[in-house]
Amino acid sequence: MEENRPRGVPLSPKSMVDSVADWPLHRVVEHLRKKEKEEKERDQDCRVFSRSSIRFLNTVIDEVASEFDVSRGRITRWLSYHGLEIFRTDKVISDLVRVYTQLRRQAVRTNDPDIASIINAPVPYSPADSDDERTSYRVYMWVQADIEDLAKVCGMYSGRIVQMAMSRSILTAEIPVLETVFGRLRIESERWDRWMKFRLGQMEIAVSIWGTA
Repeated sequence: MEENRPRGVPLSPKSMVDSVADWPLHRVVEHLRKKEKEEKERDQDCRVFSRSSIRFLNTVIDEVASEFDVSRGRITRWLSYHGLEIFRTDKVISDLVRVYTQLRRQAVRTNDPDIASIINAPVPYSPADSDDERTSYRVYMWVQADIEDLAKVCGMYSGRIVQMAMSRSILTAEIPVLETVFGRLRIESERWDRWMKFRLGQMEIAVSIWGTA
């Protein structure tokens, strides 16, 4: 998710008044279902693996897939796509991308590997309530690069980013049966936000120490 990377993605509407990030999940599903049928994008996916997951999230994902009468792989593609679009509008994430890019460029210009070590150090985040079970999620192949870039900027594994992206997407769902789990997902989402603000604060301190050329 470099600052100068084009924001558009293959399945985004060619002309739209509002952002996909502002859409509720059912509208995203309708749009992607139609686009996959037209463009056969469903065959262009890959897996992102994770050693653990937010507790109960996989069960919730299965329920969402059932609600829309699609496979688990298909719903995780849609959820991760939607969640990534939501991240693109997040100010903290945008600031992280900007500061990370500044510091990386400064590391290269000054031949200073210490700066690179600091910005690439992982943050000790893990879900407050997690399942220690290896799992994987299908994502659009052309989304994987953005996921990997965002994971580096946020100091996390790609699997964590995908889980949080899917959680953000699910929180926009207008499905009554999911209302009982919204509180659980919202708490973890807010906790993740605090960790990202902490990481941003650390990198802003690094900018004040090293400056940017």
